[in-house]
Amino acid sequence: MTRFSLVFVFLASVLLSPATSSAQVTAPPSTAPPYPMFAPRGYVMFSRQQFAAEQTFDAIFGDASGSFRGFGADLVIARNAFVEIGWARFEKTGERIFLFDGDVFKLGIPLTISLRPFELTGGYRATIWPRVIPYGGLGIATTRYEETSDFAAAGDDVSVSGSGLVLVGGAEVRVARFIGVSADLHYSTLKDIIGKAGISKEYSEDDLGGTSVRFRIIIGR
Repeated sequence: MTRFSLVFVFLASVLLSPATSSAQVTAPPSTAPPYPMFAPRGYVMFSRQQFAAEQTFDAIFGDASGSFRGFGADLVIARNAFVEIGWARFEKTGERIFLFDGDVFKLGIPLTISLRPFELTGGYRATIWPRVIPYGGLGIATTRYEETSDFAAAGDDVSVSGSGLVLVGGAEVRVARFIGVSADLHYSTLKDIIGKAGISKEYSEDDLGGTSVRFRIIIGR
């Protein structure tokens, strides 16, 4: 190797060494993703529903709306997509009624109606802001409908099931790292469960769904 080559190699090593050291010092350390790929969460839910079968529920209870309580869990995938399962329950006692010539006559016999819906929903979360997260989803629902009465004759009590569709849209607010609250509009259609006998048949109402406002307390990210 010539003297010129030796000098060139020496100068190159001197000039490149600081740059390499500087790059090693200033290179940012690798960091973990800011949000887990799969984030399981649990929640409790409270809702108020306006029933699609307005005349039927209003005749029995004097009110076409009702309150649901429930709980469930969802799995957030990469912060945006989610899959949710939920259970809820409605139960209220009114009176058996008799409809004659368009007039409602209360019979003084207590009648308890219960609904136990189970829902499976998938949707998308718009993570535009860090604390306020709009979301929307579409799913399926199945529900158990029961009518019971203390003085029911054979065949008067009812226990049937049916299924339908669910639409939901709202927003979640993150109040702490592992706590959130949400409010949404929830629409369901559950046809052909009632309407085959009794007052619901008289009113030609067969949909147990409706529109509700839901509030949830969410535990998890």
